[in-house]
Amino acid sequence: MRNFSVRVVLVRTLYDSNIGASSRAMANMGIDQLILIRPQTDITYSAQQAAASGQAGLQNRKTYKDWDDFFVGEPEGIRISLTARDGKVRQVRDLKETLTWIRTEDPRFQETDSAESVPVYFIFGPEDWGLSADDLKLTHFACSIPTYGDNTSLNLAQAVLLALFILRDTWGGTRAVLEGQQPDRKTLEKPQVFPEESLRTWLMEMGFDISDDRKVNAYSTLKRMLLHNIPTPKELNMLDTVLQQGIRKLREYNQLREQQGLPSIKPKK
Repeated sequence: MRNFSVRVVLVRTLYDSNIGASSRAMANMGIDQLILIRPQTDITYSAQQAAASGQAGLQNRKTYKDWDDFFVGEPEGIRISLTARDGKVRQVRDLKETLTWIRTEDPRFQETDSAESVPVYFIFGPEDWGLSADDLKLTHFACSIPTYGDNTSLNLAQAVLLALFILRDTWGGTRAVLEGQQPDRKTLEKPQVFPEESLRTWLMEMGFDISDDRKVNAYSTLKRMLLHNIPTPKELNMLDTVLQQGIRKLREYNQLREQQGLPSIKPKK
């Protein structure tokens, strides 16, 4: 799939706190390009407060006085409007369905050799009545975000967050890793695999015959039993530690028996 550049467009927004909250939602989804068309409010401390740790979109915002100004200042791309109002002239489609179609059918996304990204505009209307019919005529796709209750109208910032989540869920992206999800350093340095050699050596030190010409032996039986429950890397690491310690103790025991003139329990090769 060709690279894409997402830009959130807020049209005639009434409350600057919703602009700030939208900036925060954008930051959650890895988007930092915010465009305002004819905002009906000034940007005050309320917007900064609502943006919280997601200030990038708010600080880097572009503002246009109208749609004509927008078309002069922005490159051509795919314009997707979000609306909750259906009608004969709107032809509203599900957002995920539309994004899937764009990804697989739109010729602009098939040119995978092109280094230039495709601008994709997610366009949201004002809080009271949303995008007008004239607004929708300027977009390529009119889409809705699925809801499951009687109230199909979403808060502006919530709509931004959900739309961008559906985008990431459909088109992908690099997911953030939480602190508790960080892989163990030992796992990164050395992938954990089943400790076959440790198990073989331990059984041999115990005196078991695990020659390959035997169809069923202690090694194959134990390995099958241990892998039956699909152990985690941490559990495999613990198993290897136990086996290594057992091997050391057995070797010390066998060495002591040999010093005392007693036969070792380890079979002779």
